[in-house]
Amino acid sequence: MQEKLAPRASAAKVQGEIADGGSVQRRNRERRISDILVAATEIFRDEGYAGFTTRKVAVKAGLTLSNLQYYFPDKEELLSIIIKNFLHGFLDQYLRIAHRRGVTAPRRCAALIEQIFEDINKASPERFMFETWAFAQHETYASALVEGVYAAYRNIFAGLLSEINPALSADECQARALVLTAQAEGMMIFSARSDDSEKDYEEFVRTTKRSVKSVAGLTASMLGADLFGDVHSATSIAQGPAGAGVREGLFGSEKHMRRGRYEIAIRQNTSEPSYLRPTMQSRRREAKINEIVAAAANVLASEGYANFTLARIAKEVGILTSGLQHYFPTHEDLLSSTINALFLEYYDRWSEMSQSSDKPAVDRLCAIIEDVFEEACDPRVCRFSFEMFALAEHSAITRELLNKTYTEYRQIYVNLVREIDPVASGRECLARATLIAAQLEGLPVYTYSAGRQTPGLDRVLRLFKAISVDIARGSIGKSKETISQS
Repeated sequence: MQEKLAPRASAAKVQGEIADGGSVQRRNRERRISDILVAATEIFRDEGYAGFTTRKVAVKAGLTLSNLQYYFPDKEELLSIIIKNFLHGFLDQYLRIAHRRGVTAPRRCAALIEQIFEDINKASPERFMFETWAFAQHETYASALVEGVYAAYRNIFAGLLSEINPALSADECQARALVLTAQAEGMMIFSARSDDSEKDYEEFVRTTKRSVKSVAGLTASMLGADLFGDVHSATSIAQGPAGAGVREGLFGSEKHMRRGRYEIAIRQNTSEPSYLRPTMQSRRREAKINEIVAAAANVLASEGYANFTLARIAKEVGILTSGLQHYFPTHEDLLSSTINALFLEYYDRWSEMSQSSDKPAVDRLCAIIEDVFEEACDPRVCRFSFEMFALAEHSAITRELLNKTYTEYRQIYVNLVREIDPVASGRECLARATLIAAQLEGLPVYTYSAGRQTPGLDRVLRLFKAISVDIARGSIGKSKETISQS
């Protein structure tokens, strides 16, 4: 911001000196710029990227549109500055903590984690961050800002881990740093979706801190060494959890809309009992519903919630808006059906994978982690998720659906943890399940651009599985304590 405004500031300073009133003009200029940036930040946070206009910012800042445009001629410049200021505000704070002089690396790492937990509990940054993730999918300058800051964020932890464990390679430090930062972003996502009690949250914090100590302090041979062998190698990952053939992604497939389609067909065709054999008319109806939901999901992922309208979906399908309303009368009907069609299929898939079988619970847990990991490496899934997080801040129905979905999804891990460690309390199972889910939910901030080509992902996946098994067993932080609060 200072670089962009420097020429005008210099001109104002010269004019002010001539008029012998430079300091007053400079203060007025700085105050107006500050007012504009505060107003723009609040508009972006509260109304989202879809509702952001320079006119709204001008009104909120108490200026005319022409006055605002004198300082910020175009909308892109203003958005770029507020996003950069927001991201670098956190990054600069974390850098100061990581580079404190006279403080050991373990203590700096512990202080950094404490600060991150404090930031997670703030609602305003969370809302701004969700909008930024979604907006970055549509504007290259926003995406470049996000990717640059997250690379620097990851490097902070990688540097600390290298100090704590000099024997670790640079690649290993980067992989562990990605796990730690993904956990942090995932915790923010779950914090927005959860209404856990204070005691549940306290247990989660304790579990997370123990996990951080393990990730930061243990050598590769001590951290889930049994999972680094042939059973869960990169080859078996590529074959899919079942080890039979190529893994099928869900997003955009015929399968991912199946359950949502049938539920819609039954709900809207009450005159025809569901137990009767489908007629040709009902089959055509289901096919059209399937086509509409597929188009809606793709538009939401590729064009964002700002363009998710009945008219836009109807155009994508090649029918009139009135024709689409025959199947989905309102925007909310189509939105809820689209979200459900995707999320329910994911839930069914992972729930089925978690069920008791001839495979040990640990193997089933690793299979789900592999599958969730691969979905998180699909840029379409990443974009869809980011749009949902942002839209949930403006849409009550989306927020309700997401909260319900995350509750059910986390319960899958709760059940597995309880099976792996039968003596764990219910609160301990919930905390461990939350952390396992959180680290996977935070992964898309690194994979939304390059997908499976993101460097170092095979190493990161092995770490995810190893750490998750240690978390489920309750063994994290018990074999070696490296980071000490004392």
